[in-house]
Amino acid sequence: MSAPLPAAPLAPLLSPAATAVIGASRNRAKVGGMVLANLLDAGYRGSILPVNPAAAGAGETVQGLTPLASCRDLPDGVDLAVICLPREKTLPALRELAARRVRAAVVLAAGFRETGRLGAEAEQALREAASGAGMLLLGPNSLGVINSACGLNASFAAVRPRRGAVGFFSQSGAMCASILDWAASQGLGFSSFLSLGNKALVGEAAALRHLAADPETRVILGYCESVEDGAEFLAAAREATARKPVLMLKAGATAAGARAVSAHTGAASGSPAAYRAALRQAGVIEVREMAQLCSLALAFATQPLPRGPGLAVLTNAGGPGILAADACAGSSLTLPRPSAETLARLTAALPGFASAYNPVDILGDAGPERYRAALSALAADPQIHAVLTLLTPTPQAKPEATAKVLAAAARGPENAAGKPFAACFMGGEAVARARAVLAEAGIPAYDFPEAAVEALDALCRRHRSLHHGDLAGPAACEADAVAAGCDAPWDDEAAHIVDAAYGLGLTEIGGVTALEAVHAAGLPVLTTGLARTSREALRLAAEIGPPVSLRLAVQSESLAPAQEPEPAFARLENGAAVRRAFHRLTDRAERQGPQVYVIGCLVQAAAPAGCIPLTAGFLRDAQFGPLLSFGLRGPDSDLLGDVSHRLAPLATADARAMLREVRAYPLLRGAGRRPAVSLAALERLLLALSRMAVRLPRLAGAELGPVLAGPAGVFVAGARLSLG
Repeated sequence: MSAPLPAAPLAPLLSPAATAVIGASRNRAKVGGMVLANLLDAGYRGSILPVNPAAAGAGETVQGLTPLASCRDLPDGVDLAVICLPREKTLPALRELAARRVRAAVVLAAGFRETGRLGAEAEQALREAASGAGMLLLGPNSLGVINSACGLNASFAAVRPRRGAVGFFSQSGAMCASILDWAASQGLGFSSFLSLGNKALVGEAAALRHLAADPETRVILGYCESVEDGAEFLAAAREATARKPVLMLKAGATAAGARAVSAHTGAASGSPAAYRAALRQAGVIEVREMAQLCSLALAFATQPLPRGPGLAVLTNAGGPGILAADACAGSSLTLPRPSAETLARLTAALPGFASAYNPVDILGDAGPERYRAALSALAADPQIHAVLTLLTPTPQAKPEATAKVLAAAARGPENAAGKPFAACFMGGEAVARARAVLAEAGIPAYDFPEAAVEALDALCRRHRSLHHGDLAGPAACEADAVAAGCDAPWDDEAAHIVDAAYGLGLTEIGGVTALEAVHAAGLPVLTTGLARTSREALRLAAEIGPPVSLRLAVQSESLAPAQEPEPAFARLENGAAVRRAFHRLTDRAERQGPQVYVIGCLVQAAAPAGCIPLTAGFLRDAQFGPLLSFGLRGPDSDLLGDVSHRLAPLATADARAMLREVRAYPLLRGAGRRPAVSLAALERLLLALSRMAVRLPRLAGAELGPVLAGPAGVFVAGARLSLG
């Protein structure tokens, strides 16, 4: 891969002073005709230079413009060229554009990396030609690029987008077309629109950085199938989310989806857990499906962030209000009781059977004036930070007039604090005109209460992340690790152990050696020794001090440590018990199978009674580097998916979140009359594991288990390290 693009905005691509259309056509049904027509219809304020050899030779115009016969006839240094040619003609055209020092090019043709080896070679040739000339390259397999601020629509999209505040990028051209069509139906406008295609040069990182710096963009949306440079993407995403909300839909989260990604763009989808961790740590809001991406985009593009979690639900029907309340229970939003002054205003304005509490039910016969009075009172209440208005099309309801009342209340003096408003006008034809009024007023309208609550919850979470410093970069992660006491001088010894094993050709390190490396890396390891005879076991038990535990130490024929069983004898208090345990364990040697032989027993200090067995570890992901995991020890934890993940390096907030995300977290807090474990010690363990993963790049992975956690601390009882 070529070097990543600089962090500067993609000005030649998105704000070109002149745009050439290579393969421009008079026929608007052809790709070259669509692109040229879109440029003309969008009111592009730059120069348009169509290239059509046949029309130029015949002295004819192309959609009213005088064409050029060849790319060689272009002026020197044109900002943007859109290549509307088949694959076999694309590379020669790109080389001619490079000779004319064109600064950016869009390749629309498909048939490159996604088709196999020959296509991949053709794409590599495009990449080399563009990067060698210092040219930005969007695509191939792209729908094009749009920037509504300068009237640029250099795409073959069938829908002309409105000008707005949403910046969007996508690997899939079809997704781009679908989003454009949906946005038109919602009255949602776009600032910039990039169809990345196969991402030969311009990828998600460059798009994120440009949109983050674009003053026209208020919210960034992305559809992602794969990421080639995880570290670059993560850095760009962190920079972007510090300035604007970023919503992203990651496709290929299943085995079937990953195969489809490879067929679509020829790229590997990557580990779903790694992507989820990357997006979460960068502050990106990951969405599960297209409907959610669109519904959240409506809220972020039109509404301010709430200054707190208090939501007022106003409804003319009890059922939708209850559904909204249920949705709030699983979110960061609350339903506060209105203030005494607000209750007094509501009671005076509403019928006797109405409910002035939250949700505020103003009954099925409510008209626009009743909505007006309730909205005025709720918007002025300082305990309310956001307002959700529900309407069902009862015979007495007047949806369109109520929508106008809602629009006026959102921008009226009662809402001087700038609280976000959302609506849920349930129904179809009966509320269609009302929804159009709301869209024109910039108030997001949803089909059902749950989607509306989800959108307002996303706004609330965004406000909280900005004001509680939830985002941390690598420098902050290192500082957190040092502050937590993970800066012991372990590096040389741990690296020496790993390098020595690597030099011997081992693929794994286990037993005492693995524990020594982990201990050298600053993790809390139980004192452990290898006893080859019962006499050595007695000596080690005396040195360690009772109580101790014993388990078999086994090795495979490949010299890699075999899977070690759990301690067969725990909390042995005296030498006689240690001797008996040693002989009983080694007598079972024949049960280990012909390819595994026993080399003795591990003698280990016993952890305090009542500890909870946990597991922690990491695997080095191809895109994003070390991916840490944490959960209860045992097959049930993996089977049920009760494992949390984060990418190294960790910040303290990341380690804390890993503990809270597992469903077993109440056990760690002392549920069921158990003693609570030391959460601070667990956080330190995860931070130290993160540093080990970062500082020992020859480790392909590590598994710590069991990790025994109790009130007195956390103790690593076993470890296996993978080399790669």
